[in-house]
Amino acid sequence: MPPITTYKSKTASRYMPVPPEHIGLKIMESEYYFASMKYDGHLALLHITDKGAQLFDATGDVLSVPAITDAAATIKEPMLLAGELCCFVKGKPASHREVSAALDEPEKQDLRLALFDVVEHASIHDASTPADKMLLLASISSREAIFPIAQSKYESRKDLITFFNSLTTEDEGMVVRAANGIVYKVKRSISLDLVVLGYAVASDNHNRLRDLLLGFALGNDQYQVVAKCGNGFSDSEREAWVKQLEGDAVTSDYVEVSGAKTAFVLVKPQQVVEVSCLDLIESTGDGPILKAILSHTPAQGYLRAGMASTLSLINPVFVRSRTDKQPTAEQAGTQQAYAIKSPVSLKLGSEETESTILRREVFTKATKGATAVRKFVALQTHKESSGNYAPYVVVYSDYSGGRKTPLEQELFLCGSAKEADEKIEALKTENIKKGWEATFK
Repeated sequence: MPPITTYKSKTASRYMPVPPEHIGLKIMESEYYFASMKYDGHLALLHITDKGAQLFDATGDVLSVPAITDAAATIKEPMLLAGELCCFVKGKPASHREVSAALDEPEKQDLRLALFDVVEHASIHDASTPADKMLLLASISSREAIFPIAQSKYESRKDLITFFNSLTTEDEGMVVRAANGIVYKVKRSISLDLVVLGYAVASDNHNRLRDLLLGFALGNDQYQVVAKCGNGFSDSEREAWVKQLEGDAVTSDYVEVSGAKTAFVLVKPQQVVEVSCLDLIESTGDGPILKAILSHTPAQGYLRAGMASTLSLINPVFVRSRTDKQPTAEQAGTQQAYAIKSPVSLKLGSEETESTILRREVFTKATKGATAVRKFVALQTHKESSGNYAPYVVVYSDYSGGRKTPLEQELFLCGSAKEADEKIEALKTENIKKGWEATFK
């Protein structure tokens, strides 16, 4: 497992989000705190060995930023450091959006690594405290492309409130490292307008709302699932939402389950709500956050159109209905969230490779003057490295012109060619009986 993946799953993903008004309530008492301004960049790990330095991005890939790795090569002690990869414009850190563009031509941009944590060093062990790490970071003299983030030490939460209030509204927020090892992210709440895609009722009262299923409008009648929201509703609102939505239910080949293990009822995408959240995250220890894209038509309801990377909302809370907003990409789309944080792009190199047909069998049967067709196909996708596809897929197609829905298909995901073969044999045993003739094999 790449070092950055381990770091994200064990450390970075466990940062506790705290709204500014709850600094005195949700940040626990501690012997001391280190507070710093939160830089708006990309998480990166810098690995320094006696052979040189390497810079890793959030997915574990090596980044080529010579200014940073050349500067790190002058640090003679082996260590693994965590930092925020930032793009500076006119001497000041810009937003994370500039980082992605700058990485295409790093030699022409002012990319710097703002260090905030020591992951590995000879002097750091399980008993090391945040103070030990901050002391080591402070000892790393600033170089043009590498610098330790300034940390202020405080002994009370009142001091943390004062420090946060000293930040400008343009600053992304504050990071607090407590003596007990807990790390807090303090950011002003984020407000988003999202489309209502479905609802789930309470398990003990089907007339009460448990959660709304919310998504981004992508345009062309497509929507991406992004959040389940069950907080912020009054008792009367929970009952009103169910009454309002139950008449708008539509069919769907996509199933989403609530926290109570009940399926969401999907509804026409015609309402917009405002929600607030504490933070947006773009990935987990397993990689990019992938969520379903749904196509909607009045005749067919929702059809699953694939998966794509997006963001997750931390602690979404219902604020109000937005009757003044339309469920369009312009008014309830991704741009409002992606302006704050960009999703992790999928590595699409393998997705450009065409799938290989490993096996195809077709059977026909004459029935009532028509010909019915049943087809079995096994594919090797060559796309499993993207994290968006299974390595092997079996597609079963059943066509009968006399049915209300002439063409029916089933898709089965398989982990090996052997599993795909076994699935086809099982499907043939179940569906190919007397009267069917093989016409292609």
